[in-house]
Amino acid sequence: MLHEMKLNSSPFERIKNGTKTIEFRLYDEKRQKIKIGDKIEFSKLPDLQEKLLVDVTDLYREDTFEKLFRKLYLNEEEIIEKTKNMYEIYSYEKEQKYGVLGIKIKINVDSLKESIEKYVPYNEQEEVDKKIMLNYINDFDDVLTRQNEYGHFTSSAFILNKERTKILMIYHKIYNSWAWTGGHSDGDNDLLHVAMKEAKEETGIKNVRPISEDIYSIEIVTVDGHEKRGKYVGSHVHLNVTYLLEADENEEIHIKEDENSGIKWFPINEVVKVSSKPWVCDRVYTKIIDKMKRDGIVKNN
Repeated sequence: MLHEMKLNSSPFERIKNGTKTIEFRLYDEKRQKIKIGDKIEFSKLPDLQEKLLVDVTDLYREDTFEKLFRKLYLNEEEIIEKTKNMYEIYSYEKEQKYGVLGIKIKINVDSLKESIEKYVPYNEQEEVDKKIMLNYINDFDDVLTRQNEYGHFTSSAFILNKERTKILMIYHKIYNSWAWTGGHSDGDNDLLHVAMKEAKEETGIKNVRPISEDIYSIEIVTVDGHEKRGKYVGSHVHLNVTYLLEADENEEIHIKEDENSGIKWFPINEVVKVSSKPWVCDRVYTKIIDKMKRDGIVKNN
């Protein structure tokens, strides 16, 4: 059963990035219908345009918020603070009337799993990585967020010009190399949306369209430990999917200063020459270019 709920921006974003896994509500008539295994679609206030689909994995029922928090949390200060916050939203009288409910949730990955399952691997590397990606989806609840420190989903793009002769690359600060655009899912299970959003943010191009809405390449990319925003991030893997996008090379571009220091259109045959990452060049960029030539997306010359 699907339930619909509205949610303020802060808790919405915390569910999306994996730092909030329990939603607290009154156990009113609407919430009494929720069962384990149901789905909830949260709409982000105030405009209700952004949606987030989650699965209900457990339910915690108590008479009061304080009792519920004592069941779930050990820190006394945290219990007091959370109870106080709930009374700013719900009255004591309504708490006494209905009781309260903790809804354990995880981001729904059904559409992601389906898209990976139906993807036809191009080569042996993709056959192996497809199997591992599906194992991650089946074994972990948080593969769409960076809360999973072992591995999480990312989405990248090869941005081609309209003539299909060039690819737009960014000079990535962490990798110290020319690279494709892309970024973390951060709770968004629409990975095409992620690829397009990152393409726009990292290049400044406003008009980007998908050549196809289907995944064009899959690869598991290792990430060495590094510093980011003053914090050490341990080594992990990116469960990456790649899309083909198209943009006008005459449109104005600009760097995203916190992530890249250069943007440039390169002829397709120069892409593997400008990257300083041998594995990515050999296993990813070359693969995608060869596949585009096979499919007639770019000229075979």
